[in-house]
Formats: sequence, C-alpha cells, structure tokens
Amino acid sequence: CMIEEFDLSADLVDRKVRKMTMISPTNKEVQIGQTLKDDEYIGMVRREVLDDFLRNRAGENGAKLINGLFMGMTLPTSKDESYVLTYNDLEGQEGNARKGVKKTLEVDVVIGADGANSRV
Repeated sequence: CMIEEFDLSADLVDRKVRKMTMISPTNKEVQIGQTLKDDEYIGMVRREVLDDFLRNRAGENGAKLINGLFMGMTLPTSKDESYVLTYNDLEGQEGNARKGVKKTLEVDVVIGADGANSRV
C-alpha cells in the first residue's frame, strides 16, 4: 500500500483489501490485486475521513480554509486576470437552515478539492 508514500496515517485505513473487482458503469470488470506482494494491500478509506484529513493537512501547510458553499466562478478573459469565485460564507453558522453571507474571492489557481460531489 502507498500509505507511507503519501505520508498518510495508517489510522485512516478502514479496511485492508488483498483482491477486489472493479466494475465500470458499462459493466466491464477489472481484477485488482493479483500483483500484490505478501506484505502489500489496498488501503480502503472512508471518503469523509480522508477528505477531513486532507483539508486539515492543507490548513496546517498554509492554506486558508473557508467554511462555505461554492456558488459560481468567473473565468479570466486574459492571462493577467484572476478567477473570481462566488461563495456563501458559512463561518459560525449552525444547522440545516444556514444561508451564509455572499462573498467573492479572487485567485490565480482553483483546485477543486471539496470531495467526490464537487461543485467546482
């Protein structure tokens, strides 16, 4: 497993798998694990646990974490312009009825790292 290669904590691994079958949306099957050595495994992690770990790691390494809901993005029209992100800032708000405060943010690079169901 490449847990150490990515500097991930072994505690993130929910299940150690030695063999598995991946099935595509078109029903094609791929067998995974035949080339694993005796001490190797496929580390399965829960998405919400890994996402939280990666988000916190980014914050520890200088990223500004924003608790917000992405609403849209204006693309630059030239190489000298920035991307403009529009989001609802949810900082300090609790519950399901959170609406947030509409804000914009100008950035040079956008990395959609908000999970499998990303809106970015």
